[in-house]
Amino acid sequence: MVDNTLWHVCGICLFVLLVSIHRRARSSGILALALWNLAGVTLHELSHLMAGILLGARPRGFSLIPHRDGGYWRLGRVSFGRITAVNAVPVALAPLGLAVLAYWIARHWSDWYGHSPIATLALYAVLYLMLYNALPSRQDLRVACNPGSLLLYSLLALGAWYLMSAAPYR
Repeated sequence: MVDNTLWHVCGICLFVLLVSIHRRARSSGILALALWNLAGVTLHELSHLMAGILLGARPRGFSLIPHRDGGYWRLGRVSFGRITAVNAVPVALAPLGLAVLAYWIARHWSDWYGHSPIATLALYAVLYLMLYNALPSRQDLRVACNPGSLLLYSLLALGAWYLMSAAPYR
């Protein structure tokens, strides 16, 4: 039996191969790019949708159909009717939760599927899907970095820092 470490090295190679295929799909046209990214874009946009529902952003539209927006393609979109300074940051950065979910999956994968070579390679494919699509888009960052949210969350961080530094040491 081959050492499990070898399969993790193969999994890392698979991850790198998937990243290079993604880069190749980007230059192969919108159809190849949309098909290659469909599962990941679905996860990314669903994370925005779920956060928007939970935080009262009133989702108005959801689309996985690619469309041209200026000089680039948008592969998915969720629109909201009530983005505020309070909910803009968590709704816009919700896909980062996919990284947390990827960590949880990685911690429990072998409990569910064992230590077989196929299970190990499948783990790395799932981690690629989750982590590559956890990254916020330019539009996500624009929504998260609006002046009202920046001011609100800066004041909250400053207040938390003040309270923690003013607390007596034991």
